[in-house]
Amino acid sequence: MENYQYAVFFKANNLSDVEVKQIHKYFSIKRRSGGGQCEINKVGDNTYNISFINKEAQERVLGRKDHVINISGQEEIRVSLRCDNDPESSKQPEASANQECASAKSMEKVFKLDSYLLRYLTECEKANSDLEKKLSLISSTFKIHIDSEEVVVARDPAAKDNCPLKKWEFAVDQVFETLKSRYNVYFEVDRKKSEILEEHHYLSGDNLKIYCEEDTFLAVVVGEWKQVEKILKFVSGLHDQQQIQQECRVSEKQFALIKEKFESYIKSDLPALKITQEKTDVLLLKGPEEEVHAGEKELLNLAKEIKEKRILSHRPLMTFLESSGGIQHFENQFQQSLRSPVMLETSGSDLLLLSLSDGALQEAAAAVQRDLCLETMHLKNTQKSAAFNTLKEDLSKAVKQANRDSVKVELKYLDESSSDPKVQMVGYTTEVNRLKNIMLEYKINHQNHHDSLPLPRPEMADHFPEILSMAGVKKSSVEIKPTSFPSPCVHLTGPRCEVESLKDSLESFIHSLVTKQFEVKGPGVQLFFRSDGAETLKLVKSSYMVCILPIDDGRNRGNMSIYMNTGFQSLPSAASAASAQHSLDFEIHIKVVVGSLEQQQADVFVAPMINTNLTSTLIGSSLLKKAGQQLQTNFNNAKGKCTLTPGDVLEVDATPALGCSKVFFVECVPKGKNHNSEKALRCGLGRVFALCELNSWSSIALPIIGPGIVLSIPVKDAVNILTHEICGFLSRSTGCLQTICIAIMPNYAHSEEMFQTVCADLSAKMVDNTGQALFHSLTSDLDEIIMPVDRVELHLVFGDITNETTNAIVNTTDFKDFQTSGVCKDILTKAGPHVQGQLTGAQVPSGQIFTTPPGGFPCKTIMHVCGERDTGVIKTLAKEIVVQCERSHYQSVAIPAICAGQGGLDPNVVAKSILEGIKDGVQGANLQYLKTIRIILLKINVFLEFKAMAQQIFGGNTQLTAPAPLVPTSITSRGRNRSTFSSRSRSLSIPHSIDLSSLVTALPVTDNTAPFLVIGHTSNEVSDACRELQRAYDSQCSTHSFHPEETEHLTLDEMNQLHSKINSLHLQLERISSGGWVVKGLKDGVNEVFRLIQGALLRQVREKDQTSLFTQVTWCILGPRGVWQKVPIEVNYKLERNDVKDGIVDAQGVKWTVDLRKMEATACDSGQVTALKRLENLSDFSLPINWDNMSQNDHLKVTDLDPQSAEYQNVKADFKKTVTKTVLKIERIQNMNLRRLYEGRKKELESRNGLTVGAGEKTLYHGTSEVSCSSIMKSNFNRNYAGQNATNFGHGTYFAVNASYSAQPTYAVPAADGTQLMFVARVLTGHYAQGQANMKTPPVRVAPDQYYDSVVDKTQNPSMFVVFHDCQAYPDYLITFK
Repeated sequence: MENYQYAVFFKANNLSDVEVKQIHKYFSIKRRSGGGQCEINKVGDNTYNISFINKEAQERVLGRKDHVINISGQEEIRVSLRCDNDPESSKQPEASANQECASAKSMEKVFKLDSYLLRYLTECEKANSDLEKKLSLISSTFKIHIDSEEVVVARDPAAKDNCPLKKWEFAVDQVFETLKSRYNVYFEVDRKKSEILEEHHYLSGDNLKIYCEEDTFLAVVVGEWKQVEKILKFVSGLHDQQQIQQECRVSEKQFALIKEKFESYIKSDLPALKITQEKTDVLLLKGPEEEVHAGEKELLNLAKEIKEKRILSHRPLMTFLESSGGIQHFENQFQQSLRSPVMLETSGSDLLLLSLSDGALQEAAAAVQRDLCLETMHLKNTQKSAAFNTLKEDLSKAVKQANRDSVKVELKYLDESSSDPKVQMVGYTTEVNRLKNIMLEYKINHQNHHDSLPLPRPEMADHFPEILSMAGVKKSSVEIKPTSFPSPCVHLTGPRCEVESLKDSLESFIHSLVTKQFEVKGPGVQLFFRSDGAETLKLVKSSYMVCILPIDDGRNRGNMSIYMNTGFQSLPSAASAASAQHSLDFEIHIKVVVGSLEQQQADVFVAPMINTNLTSTLIGSSLLKKAGQQLQTNFNNAKGKCTLTPGDVLEVDATPALGCSKVFFVECVPKGKNHNSEKALRCGLGRVFALCELNSWSSIALPIIGPGIVLSIPVKDAVNILTHEICGFLSRSTGCLQTICIAIMPNYAHSEEMFQTVCADLSAKMVDNTGQALFHSLTSDLDEIIMPVDRVELHLVFGDITNETTNAIVNTTDFKDFQTSGVCKDILTKAGPHVQGQLTGAQVPSGQIFTTPPGGFPCKTIMHVCGERDTGVIKTLAKEIVVQCERSHYQSVAIPAICAGQGGLDPNVVAKSILEGIKDGVQGANLQYLKTIRIILLKINVFLEFKAMAQQIFGGNTQLTAPAPLVPTSITSRGRNRSTFSSRSRSLSIPHSIDLSSLVTALPVTDNTAPFLVIGHTSNEVSDACRELQRAYDSQCSTHSFHPEETEHLTLDEMNQLHSKINSLHLQLERISSGGWVVKGLKDGVNEVFRLIQGALLRQVREKDQTSLFTQVTWCILGPRGVWQKVPIEVNYKLERNDVKDGIVDAQGVKWTVDLRKMEATACDSGQVTALKRLENLSDFSLPINWDNMSQNDHLKVTDLDPQSAEYQNVKADFKKTVTKTVLKIERIQNMNLRRLYEGRKKELESRNGLTVGAGEKTLYHGTSEVSCSSIMKSNFNRNYAGQNATNFGHGTYFAVNASYSAQPTYAVPAADGTQLMFVARVLTGHYAQGQANMKTPPVRVAPDQYYDSVVDKTQNPSMFVVFHDCQAYPDYLITFK
């Protein structure tokens, strides 16, 4: 300050800090103002001085006196300097901005311009030239004097006469006004921006100049306005990029205390710093880095000066301060009363006081603690009554009054539902004390009082409301709480005066009462008074004006414990019967799946093996491939050193890769060793099922063992062995095994035959000969599928199209070859030569349909198509088939898998083409006539491809024609339906050695007394009431006697029911002298036991009737696969008695409604309709269930089979396996006499040969002629005719294994029309031996008199069987073919 001695002065009104800074910058620059290094200070109200270090600088600035300072974006500042601080002495004539000089020779005009603009005009050629040109137009020239910051304009004397002086002066002024408005002289005083301009000096050019002053951080930009603004915008952008921001953690209250000091500081020292608050308790400083850091430092230093004081408090107080505006109230109060402001903040449950003064903090803390208050008052031992409600109202009024202007107090009730309710008051001390006084007054006036009244009997405490009713006690505010523990008494709680008054009156009343303990005796007496007798108690009470209280002496609880722990299981031998009953509680499901064994999921897999070698069969090799080498290790460990014989089973642990726990390997024998192969297989399968039961396995998966190349057992024999063992096991099973999965490999030579045979066999055997259902359901992967497609039903059917009877049949042909065996040949043979003649030579365009009449085929038209092995053509044909059927008003059509057979196309491709073609033809067509499209698929693999593709194209909205079993509607125990399977359990009666004595010993001790406490006003009333109680009970009792024979045949269920009824109804069972039994107790209970015994007698009669009827009449229902099934024995009885109004439930648990007039049944869930039939059996012969009914006089009946029936299709399929000719007709032979003799012979062989060989029944073929046919149907095959067609193997009747052998014209002699006949025969082969030409009987098997049952052409894989007993064969079907 001492160096700045040379001062000048100027006057200005209210300069801002920014304006002072700009003026300081201006006078610090010599080139601009003539000055130099200086300081500016305010020395008066409107007077400032500028002090320079150098006297020369003082003189230079005074030389100009008037200075104009331009600030970008603001009005310019004009400063008039003087040398002293006396405004009077400095008054001088104002220097004109424009001074004029005149001389005798010329006229001049002087203009004062900014020194930087003059430099620009000098250095910028264009600007100089423009000025010169404009002045020349008014005959003038100019000179620039930079030191004096002047431009002198001289007028050409010669132009004096042409232009008057005033006009010239005006013109010159206009030029310089234009000059000033055109060019912008911008002074950048911001240090950062000045540095940016200095760094980017290269931005100067011909029309723009940047001047930077050393040591002053000043930069001046001169040029035309647009160019200057452009460069300034550029600089501002760079400057903004260089700015920073910093968060400072200062609360709002802290900042309020230091705000004035901080803002004053930044106003004077940090003008570029900006302050914002974007987050709670966080200030954001923005600006140049230096100023931000300086501001942060200053802010934190100021914050450190703030003093704090924490007042420990409670959360409710803080909540009150925040919600009621109390914080603002105290801050305003302290602002007025204290020297230094005090701010308040809440911190959790504490209050924080902030101030710059310790004294102010202390005063504020004392005031807050004095003026705020939190009180909690307990209402324990106060009565929640009308007085309590009044208290609430008074408190509510007081709170409203206190808070009428502002919130001063808050009140809250705590734990109102507990035993210790509280009231919390928070607010200003004066108001809280006012509420507290109201509470204290209430507690004093309504304090609870406790007292107790002893009672003479605990029953009086248990039923004290009745005592109060007798006493006529009115309602009051006293709480009455009786208790019998530890001693009987009544607790009274309430206002003292009311409690004492009530106790006195009750004590006097109880002492005046008459009491008597009385017992009503008899079986079921307690039950009586808990039920119907309860009304009697009420009547006695009201009639005799007494109170009757039950006495609990502990016996009831003890008896209940005995009852709970005593059960019928204590009956001798009942455990085994219960186990048998329990076994019936499982549902048994059989599934026929298409796939390999290793793909299945079950507890146990079953596989064959030869010579104890895991990989000796394809099934074993496949299991090893999937399971891994660990299976071989497990196999070897299980085998050990033991030697297995045929029929043995090796249990092997499975590996995680297999979907099972165990693999059972059955030791088998290759074909060719007489009957050892079948015998070993029967034994092995029997042991497999026994092991499953022994180890409680619930599921098993197994293939059809035998038809492979190793064992070479015929399909029918292998299937018969499997189904025979399954049904034999299920008939005696205890019920652990619930799922049997039979796996059939697709693409196997005999896959279709195995599937059809196993399904047919199991369907026919679902109900056994006693009328019991062996299993609950039979399902398969090849069940017919129905899919809704718009208004049409699309059926996918595994079957033969030649068996269809739809309106239209589609035949796939090449229109050339009609003789090669296949579907086309079969259809044309059935249709007749006329239809084939129409096709011969027909020219059919690609994708077109050739239509012919049906001929002999059972339809309305045949559509002949050629797929040309082209998917596009196949798709077009499928669509056109739909269109033609609709056009011809056909309701149904059957379509084969076009080109998937002999055409050789991939079934997946064919499926996609046909189904998409049908979809195109159906969707959106609004079909009116066509309702059913059936796609008939002959091969398993083709069916599966169509099934998968149909679900992909049409979605999963499918329905099986073999629906899943319904959920049973009657009671179920662990699975099996009681209504469906109860007939098995009905035979489980208690052994005769057990009589009702066992039941009596198993019963709990019956409580035969009901003790009461009778209370009244007089002794007479009490005595009369006791007598009336005994009389009322006696009037409701009765007894009933039973003879021994009425109870000796009770079933286990009935014995359990009898035990339960006697127990629950508290009856008494006693033996009488005659050996019978008598039941005593309440009438209803005795009657229920009587009805139970009567019902058991009726059941025994009904069961005898059912069993007798089942041997005489057999009712059958057509199963889901077209196989007739017997109905269960109870359903058989209901159908015969026409008792079907509630419907029937078949062996699979499916419920049906029945129309006996139409002999039809309709499934309740799906609406599916099926047929019923009734068979009348002879006393010594039951009609096979596939037969039609016959009277006793009808010894022979020949029936044409429906081509759509499963029976027809199975017979035809077996025939077509070896014969390519077309089946025209199949007839069933029903000869009761012959079949009865055949069945008798069958039983004889089964008994003689044992289970392993049995009768050896086989289905074989016998070709015949028209002449012999009738005789065979009437009187059976006659061995007397042996020799007609050679006797190479003996003089007996010959039967072929393959139909192709019997189809030779030698045996099936063609008729005149070319048709041939062949019998399908049931033949009992039993033990067989090699035949010889001279044999008239089979050879001896075991000397001396045990013969073989038949002979064969070769003992290994025989193709011919010869029998010598006429009853050993039966003509089952007659096939007409061509």
